[in-house]
Amino acid sequence: MTLSFLTVALIVTAVCRLTAGQTCNPVPNSQCACKMSDGSGVMDMSPLADNELLSRQGFKEPSDDYHTYFFNPCKAIEGLGGDCAASENTASCQQGGTGKAVEYYRLGQQGPVSYTYIPGADPFQVRIKYTGGTATDEGGTRSVVVTAVCDPNQELFVSYDGETGSTYDEILFAMKIQSRSICLNAGLSNNSSCSSSGGLSIGSVLCIVFFSLLIVYFAAGVAYMHGRHKKTGLELVPNLEFWQLVPGLIKEGALFVASPIQERVGGKSSYEQLE
Repeated sequence: MTLSFLTVALIVTAVCRLTAGQTCNPVPNSQCACKMSDGSGVMDMSPLADNELLSRQGFKEPSDDYHTYFFNPCKAIEGLGGDCAASENTASCQQGGTGKAVEYYRLGQQGPVSYTYIPGADPFQVRIKYTGGTATDEGGTRSVVVTAVCDPNQELFVSYDGETGSTYDEILFAMKIQSRSICLNAGLSNNSSCSSSGGLSIGSVLCIVFFSLLIVYFAAGVAYMHGRHKKTGLELVPNLEFWQLVPGLIKEGALFVASPIQERVGGKSSYEQLE
């Protein structure tokens, strides 16, 4: 019983770590690219570095005609003033007003940025956070998070999605960019498919291998039990006794994992009560 439980626990833990632990890590010597930790591909936004709409013309929130937003994923924005001047190494800027009354607020600077891969998202998505924005009058900071979404049918679609936080702490501005340039390995081939351009991850390969072997195991086992032992019905299942124990093993494993949490909040754990 103990050996079977440990075997199942180790297999489940290994598969979960491989499939859920993927990250997109910054590519050395590149300001706007990250590489998947499982080797499935590289996200490179350098084709958007000189986009007219993003960093020169700017874009607006539909319900707000006063502000204009700018963003360049790879290099400092040029042609703006105040805190968004090129000398400030500006990655994103908020411009308010027009003419002589115009004001500029830097939302983030080029430099070390953090990439957060969104697991399970289809198509591929990654969030990129830029810090170093203009300080607020109350002593808080401005930062911007850009959600980059692979869209093989879009050259570029960008939107401003509002802001959250407090001027006394951090105001977090949100933007969303959809483009074929964001698809994994988009800059390495002519294939614009988000789902296939990066190939299969290690976790996907393991899942395919696992279920393929499971099908072969049951097919061969049923044939053997029927041909050699003349079994019928439920008795055709190979190692039937083990599979009948699996639900109980799963329950035991869940209680085992949850027991440290229950001990911390007080009281006797359910795992100990089973003992």
